[in-house]
Amino acid sequence: MQIKKKGQEGFTLIELLVVVVIIGILSSVAVPNFMGAQDKAKNSGVQSNGHTVQMALEQFAVDNAGIYPASLNEATNPVVGAASTYLTAYPKTPWNTQQAAKIDIAAAHAAKAINEVIAAGKMEVPTAMTSYGALSYTMSGTAQEKYDMVGSGKKGGDAIVVFKIKNY
Repeated sequence: MQIKKKGQEGFTLIELLVVVVIIGILSSVAVPNFMGAQDKAKNSGVQSNGHTVQMALEQFAVDNAGIYPASLNEATNPVVGAASTYLTAYPKTPWNTQQAAKIDIAAAHAAKAINEVIAAGKMEVPTAMTSYGALSYTMSGTAQEKYDMVGSGKKGGDAIVVFKIKNY
């Protein structure tokens, strides 16, 4: 039978340092991969929101002889709004912000950083791809028979285009 001397219980300093180094290495590999996975998941949410708005636009065109709305920023917009039969509100972005109608995002962000807008909880309907999760709708053609729609996402610290539709 061994008799333990006082002070021999526990781990040595070298053992503790080895464990801390191993945990540091594992976290330096895992954290960036996890952040990339979050961006990919949120970008998929932007694509889903884009398809939801696209279906509302297509249903509007079916009901109106193939004519699409001139803009989604109009106060009298028949596609999106509380009185609409197509889409009662813009879908919430994956970054937990709500797009609001009738605001030109390029002008709104001239003096604001994107983080301030996200922190305020409002994401304006964009005309430029400057906000994470924002959807942009542009009429093409003189007879209102075509449109382009783009959705922005995030990769690292940069805004990227994750959703782009041309219906022509």
